[in-house]
Amino acid sequence: IDVEGKIVIARYGGSWRRIKPKVAAEHGAIGTILFSDPIDDGFVAGDVYPDGPYRMEHGVQRGSVLDMPQYPGDPLTPGYGATAGAERLAIDEAPTIMKIPVLPISYSDATPLLEAMGGPVAPRSWQGGLPFTYHIGPGPATVRLHLEFDWDLAPALNVVARIEGSEYPDEWIVRGNHRDGWALGAADPISGLVTLMEEARAIGELMETGWRPRRTIVYAAWDAEEPALLGSTEWAEHHGAELREKAALYINTDGTGRGFLNAGGSHSLERFITQIARDVDDPKTEATVLERLNAAIAANGDFEEAMRDDIRLSPLGSGSDYTPFLQHLGIPSLNLSFGGESGGGSYHSQYDSFDHYTRFIDPDFAYGVTLTKVTGRATLRFAQADVLPYRFSNLADNVSMYAEEIEEIADRMRQETTQRNRLIQEGLIELAADPTEPFVAPSPDEAVPHFNFAPLLNAIAELESEARAYDGLLQTVQAQGLSASQMARVNQNVMEIEQLLTDERGLPKRPWFRHQIYAPGFYTGYGVKTLPGIREAIEEREFELVDEQMRRISDAIERVNARLEEAAAILGRPVT
Repeated sequence: IDVEGKIVIARYGGSWRRIKPKVAAEHGAIGTILFSDPIDDGFVAGDVYPDGPYRMEHGVQRGSVLDMPQYPGDPLTPGYGATAGAERLAIDEAPTIMKIPVLPISYSDATPLLEAMGGPVAPRSWQGGLPFTYHIGPGPATVRLHLEFDWDLAPALNVVARIEGSEYPDEWIVRGNHRDGWALGAADPISGLVTLMEEARAIGELMETGWRPRRTIVYAAWDAEEPALLGSTEWAEHHGAELREKAALYINTDGTGRGFLNAGGSHSLERFITQIARDVDDPKTEATVLERLNAAIAANGDFEEAMRDDIRLSPLGSGSDYTPFLQHLGIPSLNLSFGGESGGGSYHSQYDSFDHYTRFIDPDFAYGVTLTKVTGRATLRFAQADVLPYRFSNLADNVSMYAEEIEEIADRMRQETTQRNRLIQEGLIELAADPTEPFVAPSPDEAVPHFNFAPLLNAIAELESEARAYDGLLQTVQAQGLSASQMARVNQNVMEIEQLLTDERGLPKRPWFRHQIYAPGFYTGYGVKTLPGIREAIEEREFELVDEQMRRISDAIERVNARLEEAAAILGRPVT
């Protein structure tokens, strides 16, 4: 399919919106039109607004198409805060700014364009919900795409409040949610922002009694999240050195709905968030939030996961304000919401209104209140803990699982490549093709080599041992009592462990992303890639990068192992 010099029309879905014009531009397209198809969030999914929650025919989904998998934030100040006097790139030098025009439209406006297209019939998986057959093109339809852009600089205004800690003022809990939206923004972001405001109000009432948190709490309402995580990223970059020294946890929300707890974040926080979910009641049942979540996991067929001791936190990719804290600075992070029973098609459109939210999403705000109970407990328990409640055995368990996944990917790719190359070389693919249709024979792929996973697997085995030793010793020593000196030394030691999983050199082709365990995929956008340096080198067939990425991830894990050994020694473990 040749898109050179053409305008591409693409459905939302399947990957993050920016990936579609990105790939189109890489192949020579001069413009992209994006539309929301009714098969995804329109009349095929359910009744459309105003009768139901799904996207009506004139609903347009907005959204940024900056290349955030390279770096988020101000495109003109990569890696440093966009303050008034900051040095800025020229607009045509900024690598994250899309080089071709992109326009979102409704499925009503997409209909005449799609109906006028000819060429081959689109594959079944590309067909949508409109009442005609979709064709690939090119043409014979033509379209004129005219967009205008405002390149003026404007300030992004974060609202930040700080409550000084009474005992550990230099250990921070940062709690954030963005405050800007594409239109009315009832669900995204206001439903999340009001939970932050309610949490802060409750803590304010506590303070009126004379109470003060032991650690400093920072509340932030980020501006300009929607264009490119601007407010949070520039703030985190500008205060990066201080955050690396002081931040023990970042807790993010970004809207919420009705149903089950959605929890993602640093795996060392799994036991912590599980204990909170056990202590908060679901507002519509007689069960706890944890019991209801595990019931849903079991009902969906994953009994083993439902029986796991702790909630498995989803690894974080990108798409919200945790990104600069976790993946650039290495601050332990959580992203929390409720959902699963409040689907709809208002996302990023003018229909994301108070009316839509209160009729279809969380009509009595019961789950918004519940999210406040979850996040409020998370903030306060971290702020008040004697020893910061990380549990590193969970980190080891998940990293081991990711390594196994990548070994399986490499083995499967090797087998599939061998089989496919044989089909090509023996002419079997061409022979099996329909002779009445145009056919271009594919080229063979490079054979997938065998990779040396031993350094990574050895580092993970040691991580499992060191984490088990630290977690077990901490539990024993806490029961006996810790001295103030021990608590202070251990906390300073383990606060920095997430940072040890970063590498200042960053990932290939995108040095801003430093975390070696979690990153958004270069071609998935929001979607996470775990052990990203190795995984993407294999998936993208850049095999020459694998050994170096294997070393970097192994070295990062070894740094954690050494730090856990130090922490255990503070708790009284004999040094061997």
